[in-house]
Amino acid sequence: MQQKIEIVILSGFLGSGKTTLLQNLLVQEQKNGRHAAVLMNEIGEVSIDGNLLPPNLSIEEITNGCICCTGKDQLERGLLALYTTKRPDVIYIENSGLAHPLDVVDACLSPIIAKDIDIKSVITVLDSVRWCHRNEYSKPVQRLMEEQVKYADQLLINKVDLIQQQTFAEIIEDIQNIQPHIDFQMTTFARMELNTIQPSTHESPEEHQHLHVHHHLHTSHLVYTFTKSIEKNDFEAWVRQLPLSVFRIKGFVRFKDTPTKTTLFQYAYGVPMHIDQEIAFPTNLVIIGEHLDIENLTKQLRQLESQNF
Repeated sequence: MQQKIEIVILSGFLGSGKTTLLQNLLVQEQKNGRHAAVLMNEIGEVSIDGNLLPPNLSIEEITNGCICCTGKDQLERGLLALYTTKRPDVIYIENSGLAHPLDVVDACLSPIIAKDIDIKSVITVLDSVRWCHRNEYSKPVQRLMEEQVKYADQLLINKVDLIQQQTFAEIIEDIQNIQPHIDFQMTTFARMELNTIQPSTHESPEEHQHLHVHHHLHTSHLVYTFTKSIEKNDFEAWVRQLPLSVFRIKGFVRFKDTPTKTTLFQYAYGVPMHIDQEIAFPTNLVIIGEHLDIENLTKQLRQLESQNF
């Protein structure tokens, strides 16, 4: 079985030190003999940070849009391009400073490749000086800064050489009020050892080789692979009874009334959408939500395949 490609997401507000962290980690990956690739998002029309990376690096750039908005589809395409053409050991995604980590995780979970990637960690870089002055920003910006901390697997409190010890203690108190058990490091120039990256909690049931459960960012996701075509009416009935804790579904299915066609299925905030596809994509379905009953969802999907639902 081919080894999964690791995904490491670098998050944090504008100017916090994400590119410096990326440079540091790439040097270490090269020393370890691993093939690393980068997907970089910048708000402007021209890439600036991309020019700071090694010229022979496998890189995809998303410019003139944030991943959370117009760049989200581009991220999926860029990730797929790196996956299919470069087959790296690890892909680093450097978010724009205005991106929300949950949106980036959602974009990574493309049904085409979700089974073949492992979202290893979301690392948020926090600018300690800017954090102390965050009340000077608008409420939406303050909330974004806090959300970038809340949904991180680990935190780099960067530029600590520019603050006083008492101020640092206040930052720690702020952080622990947002996420009490977060793993954090104090850094200057975003120096971080590769072996200190903390993986997200990860469970993989052994009884079903097509099932992959990955707990991440206080949410979980299930990747289910259909091996048969299913009844459309039964599938739609299953969707209607889903709990509110299911936030998002995306993937490809084949219905019995059109067995030669693959249908793209999208579901968000209770609204489903079907689009027939010309290409026969792998019939993977990705379900994302909070406190998902993985065992029960898997049972229901298997029943759909056996026509007993």
